[in-house]
Amino acid sequence: MGIGKKLSRRFAAFGAAVLAGMAAVPLSATSAAAVGAPVCLSGNLLYDYQSADAGTSKPTMTKPVRSANVELWGNEKPTDSPHRLTADFQYTAGDGGFKLCHTPTTTSMSSMWVRFNAESTKLWRVNDTRGATYTLDSQTLHNVSSSASLGVIKPSSDTARAWHAFDTVNLLWWNRDNPASICWSSHETDGNHCTELNIQWTDTSTDGPYYDIGSHTIHLSAADPDSEHTVLHESGHFFMNRLFNGFPSYTICTSQYIYNRAGSGTCAWVEGFADAVAAYLLGDYRYVWPNGTEMSFAYSSGWSTGDQVEGNVTGSLLDLWRNVDGGNWNRTITLLTSTAPSTFSEYFNTDRPKAGPPLSTGWDALSYLRSHSIQY
Repeated sequence: MGIGKKLSRRFAAFGAAVLAGMAAVPLSATSAAAVGAPVCLSGNLLYDYQSADAGTSKPTMTKPVRSANVELWGNEKPTDSPHRLTADFQYTAGDGGFKLCHTPTTTSMSSMWVRFNAESTKLWRVNDTRGATYTLDSQTLHNVSSSASLGVIKPSSDTARAWHAFDTVNLLWWNRDNPASICWSSHETDGNHCTELNIQWTDTSTDGPYYDIGSHTIHLSAADPDSEHTVLHESGHFFMNRLFNGFPSYTICTSQYIYNRAGSGTCAWVEGFADAVAAYLLGDYRYVWPNGTEMSFAYSSGWSTGDQVEGNVTGSLLDLWRNVDGGNWNRTITLLTSTAPSTFSEYFNTDRPKAGPPLSTGWDALSYLRSHSIQY
């Protein structure tokens, strides 16, 4: 977990990595279509995953892939080259559902299939070390004269973690609180030119987890996507970058300054904020590692005191958002787009009074900070 200051990379993306191993599903079709009638393929994209957030046993669970770019491909005649049939990307729904249609000039299509991309518009994507976005093709239907259901489609077990990481980031985008555009913060108002979050992962990776500031890339090791806290923590660093329109200066955090030990004010702020992003979005009060072990952000005996401790900052932010600021982080998100505090002290003592209306720094807020050994 952390932030890297590596040089930016330019990825050579000469095509997508098409994932195999989908679950076999029965097809159902409607009556044959006439010339000029639309032919549609529908179904649901799901994935199985090992949930570190559910405990060290990491039980297998299933979720829908939401907000993924999806395309319809095929060709009308056997002599035609296969090509994309839909003009623009469509997206998987909240249940992973999709329905894509094409109106052929013939009575049947020579072939049709659906392609899913582990990318949402140009907002975030999951790619391999070559920079190729993960994709998944449905089975190909031949001589298609009527609409058909593809049923449930799933990626293979060796690639499902890519889709888990992709789907998890939905939680951050849905809660980014930016009414100005679809981008990550109000600093970017043109939805056609948003800064994209890249997530680099392979099933053999040992490179992660950390966020590379220069390339806006999260690097994940093979099992890291099992912990949604880990994915959202690293995404939280990217989110801070977008809120501040640049990343604040900070002292590099070393392994001895994790959670409950004093480090520096800047380290505690950037890491504590990222911890709080994950816990806030997942509705809990903890960090969970990819092996399923966890740590609560409630101050405990043996912890160092003060605002140079990552866990103290995390717990304080969560308590402020949930108990003082109206039950959510929205006003803090708005505040951070106009200020760029480098420490928790600066955020609380200098910037919260600048909010309109001011965010509390009174006894109610201070009482929560004191429960995390922060005395102002």
